[in-house]
Amino acid sequence: MSDVANAATICFDATGTLIEAVVPVGDVYHRVARDYGVDLPAWRLDDAFRRVLRHAPARGLEGATQAERAAREIEWWFERIRQTFQAADSTARFEDFEGFAQALFDHYQRAVAWRPRMGILQALTELTDLGSFLAVTSNFDHRLPDILEALDLSRFFSMIEIPSQHGRAKPDRAIFKAVAEASGRAVASLVYVGDDPPEILAAIAAHGLHVVNIRSVQESADLTDLLFRASNSDVPATLPSKTPVIDS
Repeated sequence: MSDVANAATICFDATGTLIEAVVPVGDVYHRVARDYGVDLPAWRLDDAFRRVLRHAPARGLEGATQAERAAREIEWWFERIRQTFQAADSTARFEDFEGFAQALFDHYQRAVAWRPRMGILQALTELTDLGSFLAVTSNFDHRLPDILEALDLSRFFSMIEIPSQHGRAKPDRAIFKAVAEASGRAVASLVYVGDDPPEILAAIAAHGLHVVNIRSVQESADLTDLLFRASNSDVPATLPSKTPVIDS
C-alpha cells in the first residue's frame, strides 16, 4: 500500500475542508457591528452574507502584482460586507464603516476565528506518513497562509496556491498543472478534495483529476482510505457536493 501511496499527490480546498469558522458568520458580524452602532439579528446577517457570496465575482485576480491583488482583495471584502448589511437592512448606517469592515477583516485573519476541521489533523498526518505530496488549492484570499500557520497546518503542505499569488483561481487548470509539475506527477493522477459548488467540482474533474467531496467523509481514517483509493483509480470520479463553500 505505502509504495503506491507514496506517489500520491493530493490537493486540498481550505474552508470546509481543512478549516472551519469557530462561530457562525452572522454571529460575528452581529457582535462586531454592535460595537460600531448597528444592531441587526445574527440570523438575518448570516442569510444576507450567504446570498451576497453566492453571486459575488471572483477575487484575487485583479492587479499586476501580488501586492496589488492582495489590496484588491481587501476592497473586494469591504464591498461584500457593505452589500451584506444593505441586503439585511437597507436603512443600516455606520458612522465608521471603513473601521468596521477592517475590524471584521482582521478578525478573520486571526487563528481565534478558525479551527481545523474535525479529523483533518489525523488524516494529514497519516497521508504525510505515507509520503504523499500535499498541496492547498483554494480560492481563499491572502490571509490563508497566516491562518494555516497559526493553526499548525502549513507544515503538512509543500505548496499553497491561492488567487492573489498568480492571478488565477479554481477551476483554472494552470493551478493543478503547477502542483503536478512540483510533485513530478501528471495532472490526471492528482486527487482533489473539497466541498466546492458542484459546477466547480465538475470543472476540476474535467481536467482529469479524481475529485472527492469532503462532506461525504465522516472519519479521518475513511478520508485517508478514500484518498488512497482515489489516487490509484483509473477513472476520475466526482462525488456530489452537499454544502457550498463560504470563504470568510
